[in-house]
Amino acid sequence: MNVEDAQDAAQDAQDVEGAAASPATWSDERLVPAGLKLPQGYKISYAGVWVEKAIRDDVMDVRVAWAPLVIRSVYIDPEGDQAVELAWTDRGRLVTRIVPRSVVRRGRILVATLGDAGLPVIEADAKLAERWFAAFESLNQSKIPRVHLARQLGWQEDGSFVTSQDQPHRVEVKHEEQRPALAAHHAAGTFAGWQTATKRLAAYPAAQMPLFACFAAPLLELLGINSFTMDISGRSTRGKTTAAAAGMSVWADPSERADGLYSWRTTMLAAEKRLNLVNGLPVVFDETKLVRDPEMVHALLYSIPKNHGQARGGGWPSGIPWRTIVISTGEQSILSFTTDQGAGARVLTIKEPPFGTAGAESAAAAIEVRDGTAVHFGTAGPRFIDRLRQLLAEPGGKARLIARHGELTEQHAYDSDMSARRSPLVAALALAAELAHAWGIIPFESPAPDVWRRLFGVSDQTDNRGEMALDVVREYVASQGAAMWSPAAASMGENRPPLSGWIGRYLDVGSTDGGGPRKSAGLLPQRLSDTLSKAGYELDSVVSSWRESGALLENTSYRPPYLIKKKMDGKPVRMYVFHPDVFALDDTSAE
Repeated sequence: MNVEDAQDAAQDAQDVEGAAASPATWSDERLVPAGLKLPQGYKISYAGVWVEKAIRDDVMDVRVAWAPLVIRSVYIDPEGDQAVELAWTDRGRLVTRIVPRSVVRRGRILVATLGDAGLPVIEADAKLAERWFAAFESLNQSKIPRVHLARQLGWQEDGSFVTSQDQPHRVEVKHEEQRPALAAHHAAGTFAGWQTATKRLAAYPAAQMPLFACFAAPLLELLGINSFTMDISGRSTRGKTTAAAAGMSVWADPSERADGLYSWRTTMLAAEKRLNLVNGLPVVFDETKLVRDPEMVHALLYSIPKNHGQARGGGWPSGIPWRTIVISTGEQSILSFTTDQGAGARVLTIKEPPFGTAGAESAAAAIEVRDGTAVHFGTAGPRFIDRLRQLLAEPGGKARLIARHGELTEQHAYDSDMSARRSPLVAALALAAELAHAWGIIPFESPAPDVWRRLFGVSDQTDNRGEMALDVVREYVASQGAAMWSPAAASMGENRPPLSGWIGRYLDVGSTDGGGPRKSAGLLPQRLSDTLSKAGYELDSVVSSWRESGALLENTSYRPPYLIKKKMDGKPVRMYVFHPDVFALDDTSAE
């Protein structure tokens, strides 16, 4: 037995014998501040906690705990919910645990929750422990510290920014599944080592974009930008995961040994919980080939910019918040999981190989970045936040930040409507790149304007979902000619309705250029909706695009104006009437 153990044993024996002589105040500054008062009838020592109980005609000391056990701190989260830090000693060693206040008030649940941690209370004494905590805290409220408790990494209501556990606030996540990712957020290695590893990105602009995105995540709330997604897709072995991991190394351990990178093999609720861990930090979803439910990806793409999860009942997590930039990697683009044009405006797509196609040279650069950031990580992000908060503390600092973002938004609007809608997102990346380089964090300058244009200014075929949906409509009309009602055929008695019913009709549409009528087609709403749905499109989501492009004819006397009443087989019905240019029908296909 060492000296410390011998002293503890002697002290325990003395305390057991002399518990009744316990003073009205008790102090062990490892557990509580000096001079905390003891509730009437209670005694505490290094051998435990006792309470006086009247048993028959005698007053006896009944044991509450088998070691000194106190409330050390009270933590209050941004929503006002409280957690309690309990402290006790185990063979002279300090033990602390943070639990929700509701657990402290239910002794048996407390024993079940902290029994494996060595809580010095048995279930038979659970009720006594409940009363001890209530009495102890009530008497010592002014001395027990009340501390801010973070529920998320990132921005807090007091203006602070939590980069990892206790930096600067304690983080107690609301969902157990978040703990591995929280643990991955910490610093290791050196900042100089991180800069050396990431300097190899200087020659690979596409690989720099995830890095810029990870620095841009804290700017979203300041700039009033909703969460969005960066998609890095293309052939395998081109460094997609390595580029995303290099970005994540700004804040966390990106290696396979940690949970800094999240997998696309997930469910909607699990994905929401992962996003909920952060309020101003990035999240990486790796490898789209692991997706099990394409509908989940579609739903998540729309949920991400809303900054909160789905509404649920039945006690399930509902509307949980986040603010983040999601970085997705994989051979398959996440936009391939959705046919809605609106999704494209929420996603920045990088299709260039992140580390180029230079063979051995590209591979060597990717390996150096991967191995270097697996050792040196979590050091750049806190430096960026320190400088950012210094800027915000300056008079007009936030206004200058917003103004510069506005200038960059104009520069990155480019030519197409879709690139203009994405320009605030690209500008956030460009602003982060400027700041991080100016502050000596990123060891290379932001790419030249023509590089940004090459990566984000070229319209992609998938940007025009309305036109893609029209291709489905054209094929549908061409293949279902027998199900299209024709006035001319009907007048000749040759237009018998098909077993499945008519899908629409051919009609003449007046020309807008002074020429004669042109042939077109009108389709019944339900039949059109069903056809598009089978192809993965929602009719309501493409109608606005069709109206903007003039694909639908409109009549202001109707509500809505794009559902026009036409006769079909002698009956008036409402239908979508398409512009003649959509089909370019000849005379033989109609009347």
